[in-house]
Amino acid sequence: MSYEYSSSSSQNFTFPNPLREHNLFVGAAAAISGLTGFILLFQARAALRSGAHLEALAAAAVAFALMMVGGYLLFQVFSQLRFFFGRGRPQGLAPQLAPDQIGTSTPAEAVIKESLRQQALEYPEPADPLSGLLYSLVPDLIYAPRPVRAFAERQFQAGILTVALLGGLLISAILGDGEGGRVSGWVAIILFVISAPSLLNPRSGANADLGISVLSVPKMAALIAFSVLGPVAIALVGNSLPAPPFGIGATTLLLLLVLAGVLHGLFFTAVIRHRMAAPSTTVSMIQDTWNISVNPAMLSAEFMRAMQDGWWEKIPNRRYCRIDPIVNLADRTGEFQGSIVEETQPVPFVIDGARIEGEPDGDRPFASGNPMIITLINGYALLLVLVASVASFLLVGALTGGGSGVGSLAACTLFVWALAKAAFAVARFLRLRFDFRSTVIWMEMNGTYAAAEVAQGNRYTSNLHASSQVVQIEGMTFRLWVAEVHSAAFGKDGARYMLSMLGKPDLAAALAKRLKDFITSQATLVSVGSTGDQERAQRSAMMNAQLNLGNGTLPFDRLPTRNGGD
Repeated sequence: MSYEYSSSSSQNFTFPNPLREHNLFVGAAAAISGLTGFILLFQARAALRSGAHLEALAAAAVAFALMMVGGYLLFQVFSQLRFFFGRGRPQGLAPQLAPDQIGTSTPAEAVIKESLRQQALEYPEPADPLSGLLYSLVPDLIYAPRPVRAFAERQFQAGILTVALLGGLLISAILGDGEGGRVSGWVAIILFVISAPSLLNPRSGANADLGISVLSVPKMAALIAFSVLGPVAIALVGNSLPAPPFGIGATTLLLLLVLAGVLHGLFFTAVIRHRMAAPSTTVSMIQDTWNISVNPAMLSAEFMRAMQDGWWEKIPNRRYCRIDPIVNLADRTGEFQGSIVEETQPVPFVIDGARIEGEPDGDRPFASGNPMIITLINGYALLLVLVASVASFLLVGALTGGGSGVGSLAACTLFVWALAKAAFAVARFLRLRFDFRSTVIWMEMNGTYAAAEVAQGNRYTSNLHASSQVVQIEGMTFRLWVAEVHSAAFGKDGARYMLSMLGKPDLAAALAKRLKDFITSQATLVSVGSTGDQERAQRSAMMNAQLNLGNGTLPFDRLPTRNGGD
């Protein structure tokens, strides 16, 4: 989407870059990664000179990978130096209609209209036992946006899985194996494989549906059973058991799980900050019964003119539904219904109590609930990058020096790099939360019409008479819903979710009065109003008056002429 600029609009969409602090940490990580890769190139060069070609090739591959990571992070910083928020953003609450398009959509009917009609917002219930436990511990979390809820559920389950893995690792260490550490190595690898999916991709739950469980009852039971019986079952194979391929030990796995557990704790704390108290769901609703004698489509036209008069910063409203009333006079009678739903341009704002110190009120949109926690996540991600760079340096040293433990170092290095990447991704995701205010207006009308004919003028004494067909509508139901909506989105192009509604009675009353005054003031009789019609009517009246003199006769020489002659 391109950035829209209009000189007639103010700078309400121009605010400081929300990724300003995040870019500093990512830039530092890019420098650390790139510098480490550059240093490792010299180690690969030394190994190449010494004749260790394979070792030099492996070291060069590690150095090249680190430089690629540094370049990727640096380009990410470059792409986030400026933050543009065009007028076409954020996304609508439902698919938007073109200015001349007629129709509706399922989200407009099921989400917007139902929320206004019911004066309530829908929150999916917890779909699994662990989520039920989470919402019992943090009841207000259910009112958070759905991406936050999905992320919180995922982090809660992953945290429990981490604790379970630590418990299983502790049980295995206490029971021992008697096979010189070979069994414990295999147990550590199996636990490492189990933990990797949820630990390396902690943000996957943010875009997932609610109720997805990463730790079900069968998984938990299998994990506990493996922690107790696994070492003994693996030891049954005795001497035929091969050496672990990675060489990862219980101590190393313990350290990795601790690093991941700290990250999960930071994620969960940041997500919990998004919880909010029970929101307002009030809506201003006006219902009236009107008797009119004009086409009800005129009401839709006046409604759209009223909406255009109220465009914020001259930015067109978002139209989600337009169903024009259809009246067919050939049928003489029938039913009609019409509906229009519009939303004013969503405007970013700062939530009270979530402002940043040192910055004026309203200077930037609300982000993450507590920026300090996001700063801690960024700092922890930078620390993980430093640890991963040191591990990469040790890995290259083991490759070029012929040392042992290459597999263990490689697995740990990749694991820590993945954790650092996930930490930066989550920090960016939480930082790009935007809250908006907008007004949603829904007008609905329905009723029964009958065709009628109105005649104007006396057919016997008047020289000017006319007749016209009109629509006779009695007891038309008019309804109007108006609410100020608080919505939130993650990212400029992310989906937007309604968080609360607040009625606007003054706006609803003024709009309803305008529409009623307009539709009830429309005339049904034919009116000759143009200048040409008035001149012709005046001349016709003058000739009729002269012809009526003398029993309707007039001498030829007294007839009026165009130029005043005979």
